[in-house]
Amino acid sequence: MSEKRRDSKNRILRSGESQRKDGRYAYKYIDATGKPQFVYSWKLEATNSTPQGKRDGLSLREKEKQIRRDVEDAIIPCGGEMTVLDLVKKYLSQKTGVWHNTRSQL
Repeated sequence: MSEKRRDSKNRILRSGESQRKDGRYAYKYIDATGKPQFVYSWKLEATNSTPQGKRDGLSLREKEKQIRRDVEDAIIPCGGEMTVLDLVKKYLSQKTGVWHNTRSQL
């Protein structure tokens, strides 16, 4: 029988979750472009307290929930890195009935 992975406080970790040596929790996932991405947090669950001297933020499981919601809604997380030209090309590729001259101007 396989044993379940646990953190330093003996809580069961889900798939993709891990705990680093400094006590921070990490979640690894594959984004829409196929690249592995990591999200970090000092808290595993919302009810946990943040270690002294560390910045308070969302818990790891809350961040996971947001990531899953974004993936289901087909939101591209790297949209802020997109240039205007990339956005126009994406728009024209999805739009039907675009004249040849419009496409050739790019």
